[in-house]
Amino acid sequence: MKERKGSLNARIIFTAILLLVITAFILFAIFTPRRAEIRDGALHFRHLFTSFEVPLGEIESVELLESAPPLSKVSGIGVYFLSEGTYDAGGYGRCTVSLNQSEPPFIAVTAPDGAWLFSLNSPEETEALYGEILALTA
Repeated sequence: MKERKGSLNARIIFTAILLLVITAFILFAIFTPRRAEIRDGALHFRHLFTSFEVPLGEIESVELLESAPPLSKVSGIGVYFLSEGTYDAGGYGRCTVSLNQSEPPFIAVTAPDGAWLFSLNSPEETEALYGEILALTA
């Protein structure tokens, strides 16, 4: 009987630690800043495990979206409002996604070799980057 009680206590402690680690990771992911800049003739983006570079000359379209298209996760993170990784996105096909769905707007960039949906740390930053990309690709 004592072995079972000890085993049960170990499982409870392990589960509690696992939940704390998962919660810490989610908070880290939410509060880690998304960074994007235009340099050397390309759009550069980085957040957690997602980074990409798109030459400005290859951008076919750029859109500012007030809501996220329907998303279906292929690989990556998809918890509550955080979407990060490879997703099938309605109207864009398989693409790289890094956005906080609770803070629109979002930027959608398409090029011959793919599509990217992302947002920055605030709506104002996202809108400013969208304007910069639009001005340089028009």
